[in-house]
Amino acid sequence: MKPSTTATAEVADDVLRVLTTPDGDLQDLLRLAAGLCRADAAGVTIRRDDAFHVPLTHGIEPFVCPAEDTFCVTVMDRGEVVVVVDAHDHPEYAGIGWVDGTRARARFYASAPLTTPSGAALGRLCVISEQPHDLDALQRRSLSTLAASMTQLIELRLRRDADPGLVRPAHEAATTVITQIAAELSHDMRVPLAALTASLELLEDQLGESPGHAVTTLLDRMHGSSQRLLRMLEQNLDVRHVETAGPHVDVDLGRVVEQLVADSAHLLDPGGAVVESRNLPVVRADPDAMYSVLQNLLSNSVKFARPDVPAWIRVSARRRPGGHRISVRDNGVGIAEERRAQAFALFQRGDHEVEGHGIGLATVSRLVRAHGGRAGIESTPEGGTEVWFELPDHEPDRQPDHQPGRDRATGDPAGREAWLPSGA
Repeated sequence: MKPSTTATAEVADDVLRVLTTPDGDLQDLLRLAAGLCRADAAGVTIRRDDAFHVPLTHGIEPFVCPAEDTFCVTVMDRGEVVVVVDAHDHPEYAGIGWVDGTRARARFYASAPLTTPSGAALGRLCVISEQPHDLDALQRRSLSTLAASMTQLIELRLRRDADPGLVRPAHEAATTVITQIAAELSHDMRVPLAALTASLELLEDQLGESPGHAVTTLLDRMHGSSQRLLRMLEQNLDVRHVETAGPHVDVDLGRVVEQLVADSAHLLDPGGAVVESRNLPVVRADPDAMYSVLQNLLSNSVKFARPDVPAWIRVSARRRPGGHRISVRDNGVGIAEERRAQAFALFQRGDHEVEGHGIGLATVSRLVRAHGGRAGIESTPEGGTEVWFELPDHEPDRQPDHQPGRDRATGDPAGREAWLPSGA
């Protein structure tokens, strides 16, 4: 679809501010785009007046250059993926700095559109290479998906930066706000998941029919993880499931933790984090919801570890009348008492130096309540934090949309339980 207009300078400035802030998620998308397209470099180009700003790059340094000295100026009105197999075959590119050697000697170029929510052209997600080549259908689709993902992530960060406390009109019910955000985030997160799935398909095509046992095992594991992530998105963020959990079955929490540790090696290994578990019961619950609850608590423990001190996390449980209390204790920085009351509110973050959107613990709160349970936080004598949640032995009755006397955003009475900083 052709962009309707070009984004204003004010909008471009807001986006450039986001893109100049270090962000691992956006950088990972660029790296993936370059890899999928077999390109030497990738960048996000944003047009502002008569110049293109490229603040986020992979393989090259960020830069600003006149619009007429770019590939992108000729395709800004194109609403689809554009591929230039060999710039030497196109006279209109012969004199630009990216081709004639002033900046680079690129021959291959491909890009996909970045647009505002209203459809205005904002810029392009671009890849370049010195060697001419084409993109097949899967690569083109992947580049388009990654550009859509980039657009959604930028929009999410703009919304978070503009209103970190989720300021809302006084007359607007918090439940309505959460429902709207849940629907938006469900869409936002399905986009990068689609990109990952496309990457897996591309990898399988490249490997052929006999990739070997080890590779087949890894691919099966990645497919399983992507399917579990899709179920988690539907459970955690789909508007239809904002206040409910899925079907309850017997769930061995010990096995959930084992799977979670295996899936989280990229998070645990770099800092030497250690996860211990003991006395974890079998509970009646939605297995994907339990995975999500423990994943968010584990992630927070790692994110809020003490500087230069490996994270130590213990997951334990004890029997209580009518159910079980599961505790996640860590040796991290802890949280000041005065900051606990709002720590699990949506989009509230305990530390703005730590990456995150302030969604994780709001999700934990909702999922635990959907199981008829409750959750809270305690300090530990040796420092750090202990977050606990309780699950009843029986399956809860489905609750109405709103219970009189309870907070509609959290379901808790006026005196809320205190929580970890919501950085996930």
